[in-house]
Amino acid sequence: MNKFLLILFYFSLAIPGANKSSNDLHPTDHHVEKVDGEYIMHHIQDQTTFEIFNPFDWNDSNGDHYYFTKKIYLHKNEWNKLSNIPFLNNYLNWKWNPSTSLIPETDNDQIIVSKQLIMMVLASLIIILLFKIGYKKDKKVQSGLGNLLEVFVVFIRDEVVYPNMGEKQGRKFLPLILTFFFFIVMLNLLGLIPGSATSTAFFSTTVALALITFFTYIIFGNKDFWKHIFATPGVPFWLLPIMIPVELIGLLTKPFALSVRLLANMNAGHIIILAFIGIIINMKSPWVALGSVPMALAINLLEIFVAFLQGYIFSLLSSIFIGMAVVEHEHH
Repeated sequence: MNKFLLILFYFSLAIPGANKSSNDLHPTDHHVEKVDGEYIMHHIQDQTTFEIFNPFDWNDSNGDHYYFTKKIYLHKNEWNKLSNIPFLNNYLNWKWNPSTSLIPETDNDQIIVSKQLIMMVLASLIIILLFKIGYKKDKKVQSGLGNLLEVFVVFIRDEVVYPNMGEKQGRKFLPLILTFFFFIVMLNLLGLIPGSATSTAFFSTTVALALITFFTYIIFGNKDFWKHIFATPGVPFWLLPIMIPVELIGLLTKPFALSVRLLANMNAGHIIILAFIGIIINMKSPWVALGSVPMALAINLLEIFVAFLQGYIFSLLSSIFIGMAVVEHEHH
Protein backbone atom coordinates (compact mmCIF):
# COMPACT_ATOMS: atom_id res chain seq x y z
CA MET A 1 0.00 0.00 0.00
CA ASN A 2 2.87 2.37 0.79
CA LYS A 3 4.24 1.83 -2.70
CA PHE A 4 0.92 2.88 -4.22
CA LEU A 5 0.85 6.01 -2.06
CA LEU A 6 4.40 6.90 -3.08
CA ILE A 7 3.61 6.40 -6.77
CA LEU A 8 0.48 8.52 -6.54
CA PHE A 9 2.36 11.23 -4.65
CA TYR A 10 5.00 11.35 -7.36
CA PHE A 11 2.24 11.25 -9.94
CA SER A 12 0.72 14.31 -8.31
CA LEU A 13 4.03 16.10 -8.79
CA ALA A 14 4.37 14.83 -12.34
CA ILE A 15 0.80 15.46 -13.39
CA PRO A 16 1.23 16.30 -17.09
CA GLY A 17 1.28 20.00 -17.67
CA ALA A 18 0.46 20.89 -14.07
CA ASN A 19 2.84 23.82 -14.39
CA LYS A 20 1.64 24.68 -17.90
CA SER A 21 -1.10 26.79 -19.36
CA SER A 22 -4.33 24.84 -19.74
CA ASN A 23 -4.68 26.37 -23.20
CA ASP A 24 -1.43 24.84 -24.46
CA LEU A 25 -1.57 21.40 -26.00
CA HIS A 26 2.17 20.83 -25.71
CA PRO A 27 4.94 22.03 -23.38
CA THR A 28 5.69 25.73 -23.37
CA ASP A 29 7.26 28.11 -20.91
CA HIS A 30 3.93 29.40 -19.61
CA HIS A 31 2.71 28.51 -16.15
CA VAL A 32 -0.74 27.90 -14.75
CA GLU A 33 -2.08 28.57 -11.29
CA LYS A 34 -4.72 25.85 -11.17
CA VAL A 35 -5.84 22.55 -12.65
CA ASP A 36 -9.34 23.15 -13.99
CA GLY A 37 -11.91 21.05 -15.79
CA GLU A 38 -10.62 22.08 -19.21
CA TYR A 39 -7.14 20.84 -18.37
CA ILE A 40 -8.41 17.59 -16.85
CA MET A 41 -10.50 16.75 -19.93
CA HIS A 42 -7.59 17.63 -22.22
CA HIS A 43 -5.36 15.25 -20.28
CA ILE A 44 -7.90 12.41 -20.45
CA GLN A 45 -8.65 12.92 -24.16
CA ASP A 46 -5.03 13.46 -25.23
CA GLN A 47 -4.03 10.91 -27.90
CA THR A 48 -0.54 12.13 -28.75
CA THR A 49 1.65 12.02 -25.65
CA PHE A 50 2.59 9.32 -23.17
CA GLU A 51 3.71 10.63 -19.76
CA ILE A 52 5.72 7.95 -17.97
CA PHE A 53 6.82 8.14 -14.36
CA ASN A 54 10.58 8.78 -14.22
CA PRO A 55 12.03 8.82 -10.67
CA PHE A 56 15.43 9.98 -11.98
CA ASP A 57 14.07 13.31 -13.21
CA TRP A 58 13.65 14.71 -9.71
CA ASN A 59 15.41 18.00 -10.56
CA ASP A 60 13.67 18.70 -13.88
CA SER A 61 16.74 17.93 -15.97
CA ASN A 62 14.89 18.69 -19.20
CA GLY A 63 13.91 22.14 -18.01
CA ASP A 64 10.30 21.68 -19.13
CA HIS A 65 8.77 21.84 -15.62
CA TYR A 66 7.53 18.24 -15.86
CA TYR A 67 9.08 16.71 -12.76
CA PHE A 68 9.44 12.92 -12.46
CA THR A 69 8.10 12.56 -15.99
CA LYS A 70 9.38 11.15 -19.27
CA LYS A 71 7.31 12.31 -22.23
CA ILE A 72 6.97 10.30 -25.44
CA TYR A 73 5.43 12.25 -28.31
CA LEU A 74 3.59 10.34 -31.04
CA HIS A 75 2.71 13.39 -33.12
CA LYS A 76 6.33 14.47 -33.66
CA ASN A 77 7.13 11.50 -35.92
CA GLU A 78 6.69 12.47 -39.56
CA TRP A 79 5.79 8.93 -40.57
CA ASN A 80 2.88 8.99 -38.13
CA LYS A 81 0.82 11.48 -40.13
CA LEU A 82 -2.43 10.60 -41.84
CA SER A 83 -1.52 13.04 -44.60
CA ASN A 84 1.28 10.64 -45.65
CA ILE A 85 -1.24 8.03 -46.79
CA PRO A 86 -2.24 8.72 -50.39
CA PHE A 87 -5.89 8.58 -51.45
CA LEU A 88 -7.20 7.57 -48.00
CA ASN A 89 -6.11 10.85 -46.44
CA ASN A 90 -8.80 12.61 -48.47
CA TYR A 91 -11.54 10.47 -46.91
CA LEU A 92 -10.26 9.88 -43.37
CA ASN A 93 -9.20 13.43 -42.56
CA TRP A 94 -12.19 14.09 -40.30
CA LYS A 95 -13.04 13.65 -36.65
CA TRP A 96 -16.29 13.60 -34.71
CA ASN A 97 -16.62 14.55 -31.08
CA PRO A 98 -20.32 14.64 -30.13
CA SER A 99 -19.42 16.16 -26.75
CA THR A 100 -18.55 19.40 -28.55
CA SER A 101 -20.45 19.25 -31.84
CA LEU A 102 -22.70 16.82 -33.68
CA ILE A 103 -21.15 17.91 -36.98
CA PRO A 104 -17.90 16.14 -38.01
CA GLU A 105 -14.88 18.42 -38.34
CA THR A 106 -11.99 18.33 -40.81
CA ASP A 107 -8.63 17.59 -39.19
CA ASN A 108 -5.61 17.23 -41.47
CA ASP A 109 -3.18 16.85 -38.55
CA GLN A 110 -4.45 13.48 -37.37
CA ILE A 111 -1.95 10.77 -36.53
CA ILE A 112 -2.08 7.14 -37.61
CA VAL A 113 -0.83 5.50 -34.42
CA SER A 114 -2.47 7.08 -31.38
CA LYS A 115 -2.37 6.27 -27.68
CA GLN A 116 -5.71 4.50 -27.80
CA LEU A 117 -4.63 2.37 -30.77
CA ILE A 118 -1.48 1.32 -28.95
CA MET A 119 -3.47 0.40 -25.85
CA MET A 120 -5.97 -1.62 -27.91
CA VAL A 121 -3.20 -3.56 -29.63
CA LEU A 122 -1.49 -4.12 -26.28
CA ALA A 123 -4.74 -5.31 -24.69
CA SER A 124 -5.35 -7.73 -27.57
CA LEU A 125 -1.86 -9.18 -27.29
CA ILE A 126 -2.16 -9.60 -23.51
CA ILE A 127 -5.53 -11.39 -23.83
CA ILE A 128 -4.16 -13.74 -26.50
CA LEU A 129 -1.08 -14.41 -24.37
CA LEU A 130 -3.15 -15.09 -21.23
CA PHE A 131 -5.32 -17.67 -22.98
CA LYS A 132 -2.34 -19.16 -24.81
CA ILE A 133 -0.46 -19.68 -21.56
CA GLY A 134 -3.40 -20.38 -19.23
CA TYR A 135 -5.56 -22.73 -21.29
CA LYS A 136 -4.32 -26.32 -21.65
CA LYS A 137 -6.12 -28.35 -24.30
CA ASP A 138 -5.02 -31.65 -22.81
CA LYS A 139 -6.62 -30.81 -19.44
CA LYS A 140 -10.33 -31.22 -18.78
CA VAL A 141 -9.96 -29.35 -15.50
CA GLN A 142 -7.88 -26.20 -15.80
CA SER A 143 -5.59 -25.01 -13.03
CA GLY A 144 -3.91 -21.76 -12.06
CA LEU A 145 -4.41 -19.01 -14.63
CA GLY A 146 -6.55 -21.28 -16.81
CA ASN A 147 -8.90 -21.90 -13.89
CA LEU A 148 -9.23 -18.15 -13.28
CA LEU A 149 -10.05 -17.48 -16.93
CA GLU A 150 -12.52 -20.38 -16.91
CA VAL A 151 -14.40 -18.77 -14.02
CA PHE A 152 -15.06 -15.66 -16.12
CA VAL A 153 -15.89 -17.68 -19.24
CA VAL A 154 -18.39 -19.90 -17.41
CA PHE A 155 -19.93 -16.91 -15.63
CA ILE A 156 -20.50 -15.00 -18.88
CA ARG A 157 -21.84 -18.12 -20.56
CA ASP A 158 -24.24 -19.28 -17.82
CA GLU A 159 -25.28 -15.95 -16.28
CA VAL A 160 -25.21 -13.57 -19.25
CA VAL A 161 -25.40 -15.24 -22.66
CA TYR A 162 -27.54 -18.35 -22.21
CA PRO A 163 -30.28 -16.68 -20.10
CA ASN A 164 -30.74 -13.96 -22.74
CA MET A 165 -30.20 -15.92 -25.95
CA GLY A 166 -30.91 -19.52 -25.09
CA GLU A 167 -28.35 -22.28 -25.45
CA LYS A 168 -28.81 -22.72 -29.22
CA GLN A 169 -28.24 -19.07 -30.18
CA GLY A 170 -25.97 -18.52 -27.20
CA ARG A 171 -23.35 -20.93 -28.52
CA LYS A 172 -23.23 -18.95 -31.76
CA PHE A 173 -22.69 -15.55 -30.14
CA LEU A 174 -20.75 -16.58 -27.02
CA PRO A 175 -17.32 -15.87 -28.61
CA LEU A 176 -18.43 -12.32 -29.46
CA ILE A 177 -19.72 -11.56 -25.97
CA LEU A 178 -16.60 -13.07 -24.35
CA THR A 179 -14.45 -10.92 -26.62
CA PHE A 180 -16.40 -7.84 -25.53
CA PHE A 181 -15.95 -8.70 -21.87
CA PHE A 182 -12.24 -9.49 -21.84
CA PHE A 183 -11.32 -6.71 -24.27
CA ILE A 184 -13.17 -3.99 -22.34
CA VAL A 185 -11.93 -5.20 -18.95
CA MET A 186 -8.34 -5.31 -20.18
CA LEU A 187 -8.58 -1.82 -21.69
CA ASN A 188 -10.06 -0.51 -18.45
CA LEU A 189 -7.36 -2.10 -16.29
CA LEU A 190 -4.52 -0.89 -18.53
CA GLY A 191 -5.98 2.60 -18.29
CA LEU A 192 -5.43 2.58 -14.52
CA ILE A 193 -1.66 2.46 -14.97
CA PRO A 194 -0.23 5.99 -14.52
CA GLY A 195 1.06 7.31 -17.82
CA SER A 196 -1.06 5.01 -19.99
CA ALA A 197 -4.37 5.75 -21.69
CA THR A 198 -7.90 4.41 -21.28
CA SER A 199 -9.19 3.60 -24.76
CA THR A 200 -12.73 3.16 -23.44
CA ALA A 201 -12.67 6.86 -22.44
CA PHE A 202 -12.76 7.81 -26.14
CA PHE A 203 -15.93 8.06 -28.23
CA SER A 204 -14.26 6.37 -31.19
CA THR A 205 -13.63 3.18 -29.18
CA THR A 206 -16.98 2.94 -27.42
CA VAL A 207 -18.95 3.82 -30.57
CA ALA A 208 -17.03 1.20 -32.56
CA LEU A 209 -17.81 -1.49 -29.96
CA ALA A 210 -21.47 -0.44 -29.83
CA LEU A 211 -21.72 -0.53 -33.62
CA ILE A 212 -20.52 -4.14 -33.61
CA THR A 213 -23.48 -4.99 -31.39
CA PHE A 214 -25.78 -2.87 -33.59
CA PHE A 215 -24.82 -4.54 -36.86
CA THR A 216 -24.93 -7.97 -35.20
CA TYR A 217 -28.60 -7.72 -34.26
CA ILE A 218 -29.43 -5.95 -37.53
CA ILE A 219 -27.79 -8.63 -39.67
CA PHE A 220 -28.80 -11.69 -37.65
CA GLY A 221 -32.26 -10.48 -36.59
CA ASN A 222 -34.93 -13.05 -37.46
CA LYS A 223 -38.41 -12.52 -38.92
CA ASP A 224 -39.99 -12.24 -35.48
CA PHE A 225 -37.63 -9.39 -34.63
CA TRP A 226 -38.48 -7.42 -37.75
CA LYS A 227 -42.17 -8.24 -37.39
CA HIS A 228 -42.17 -6.64 -33.96
CA ILE A 229 -40.78 -3.49 -35.54
CA PHE A 230 -42.89 -3.18 -38.69
CA ALA A 231 -46.03 -5.07 -37.59
CA THR A 232 -46.09 -5.07 -33.80
CA PRO A 233 -48.43 -7.89 -32.60
CA GLY A 234 -51.54 -6.70 -30.79
CA VAL A 235 -51.22 -3.11 -32.00
CA PRO A 236 -54.10 -1.68 -34.07
CA PHE A 237 -53.26 -1.01 -37.69
CA TRP A 238 -53.87 2.72 -37.37
CA LEU A 239 -51.19 2.95 -34.63
CA LEU A 240 -48.46 1.41 -36.80
CA PRO A 241 -47.42 4.76 -38.40
CA ILE A 242 -46.57 5.89 -34.87
CA MET A 243 -45.10 2.64 -33.57
CA ILE A 244 -42.79 1.95 -36.52
CA PRO A 245 -40.78 5.20 -36.18
CA VAL A 246 -40.60 4.64 -32.41
CA GLU A 247 -39.26 1.11 -32.90
CA LEU A 248 -36.74 2.29 -35.51
CA ILE A 249 -35.52 5.01 -33.17
CA GLY A 250 -35.16 2.31 -30.51
CA LEU A 251 -32.77 0.42 -32.80
CA LEU A 252 -30.51 3.49 -32.88
CA THR A 253 -30.74 4.38 -29.20
CA LYS A 254 -29.44 0.98 -28.13
CA PRO A 255 -25.88 1.43 -29.47
CA PHE A 256 -25.97 5.07 -28.33
CA ALA A 257 -26.77 3.95 -24.79
CA LEU A 258 -24.02 1.31 -24.91
CA SER A 259 -21.34 3.74 -26.04
CA VAL A 260 -22.27 6.67 -23.78
CA ARG A 261 -22.67 4.50 -20.66
CA LEU A 262 -19.21 2.98 -21.05
CA LEU A 263 -17.60 6.30 -21.98
CA ALA A 264 -19.19 8.25 -19.11
CA ASN A 265 -18.34 5.70 -16.44
CA MET A 266 -14.70 5.39 -17.49
CA ASN A 267 -14.26 9.16 -17.71
CA ALA A 268 -15.97 9.82 -14.38
CA GLY A 269 -13.43 7.94 -12.28
CA HIS A 270 -10.46 9.51 -14.04
CA ILE A 271 -11.92 12.99 -13.63
CA ILE A 272 -12.37 12.47 -9.89
CA ILE A 273 -8.82 11.13 -9.48
CA LEU A 274 -7.29 14.05 -11.37
CA ALA A 275 -9.50 16.48 -9.43
CA PHE A 276 -8.17 15.15 -6.11
CA ILE A 277 -4.57 15.28 -7.35
CA GLY A 278 -5.17 18.73 -8.84
CA ILE A 279 -6.10 20.05 -5.40
CA ILE A 280 -2.39 19.88 -4.52
CA ILE A 281 -1.52 22.25 -7.35
CA ASN A 282 -4.55 24.47 -6.80
CA MET A 283 -3.87 24.86 -3.07
CA LYS A 284 -0.11 25.31 -3.75
CA SER A 285 0.79 23.15 -0.77
CA PRO A 286 2.35 19.67 -0.70
CA TRP A 287 0.67 19.06 2.67
CA VAL A 288 -2.66 18.79 0.88
CA ALA A 289 -1.34 15.52 -0.59
CA LEU A 290 -1.80 13.89 2.83
CA GLY A 291 -5.53 14.05 2.23
CA SER A 292 -5.98 14.17 -1.54
CA VAL A 293 -3.60 11.30 -2.38
CA PRO A 294 -5.36 8.73 -0.12
CA MET A 295 -8.70 9.86 -1.58
CA ALA A 296 -7.35 9.48 -5.11
CA LEU A 297 -5.99 6.06 -4.16
CA ALA A 298 -9.40 4.98 -2.85
CA ILE A 299 -11.07 6.03 -6.11
CA ASN A 300 -8.32 4.26 -8.06
CA LEU A 301 -9.01 1.03 -6.17
CA LEU A 302 -12.74 1.49 -6.81
CA GLU A 303 -11.90 1.88 -10.51
CA ILE A 304 -10.58 -1.70 -10.51
CA PHE A 305 -14.06 -2.89 -9.59
CA VAL A 306 -15.62 -0.50 -12.13
CA ALA A 307 -13.30 -1.91 -14.84
CA PHE A 308 -14.87 -5.36 -14.41
CA LEU A 309 -18.36 -3.98 -13.82
CA GLN A 310 -18.41 -2.02 -17.08
CA GLY A 311 -17.17 -5.02 -19.03
CA TYR A 312 -19.98 -7.06 -17.49
CA ILE A 313 -22.66 -4.42 -18.16
CA PHE A 314 -21.62 -3.97 -21.79
CA SER A 315 -21.63 -7.74 -22.30
CA LEU A 316 -25.00 -8.10 -20.56
CA LEU A 317 -26.70 -5.36 -22.57
CA SER A 318 -25.19 -6.64 -25.82
CA SER A 319 -26.52 -10.11 -24.98
CA ILE A 320 -29.97 -8.69 -24.29
CA PHE A 321 -30.07 -6.64 -27.49
CA ILE A 322 -28.80 -9.48 -29.67
CA GLY A 323 -31.02 -11.99 -27.87
CA MET A 324 -34.11 -9.89 -28.61
CA ALA A 325 -33.25 -10.15 -32.31
CA VAL A 326 -32.30 -13.80 -32.64
CA VAL A 327 -34.51 -15.68 -30.18
CA GLU A 328 -37.69 -17.18 -31.64
CA HIS A 329 -40.84 -16.02 -29.82
CA GLU A 330 -43.28 -18.72 -28.78
CA HIS A 331 -46.44 -16.73 -29.50
CA HIS A 332 -45.60 -16.64 -33.21
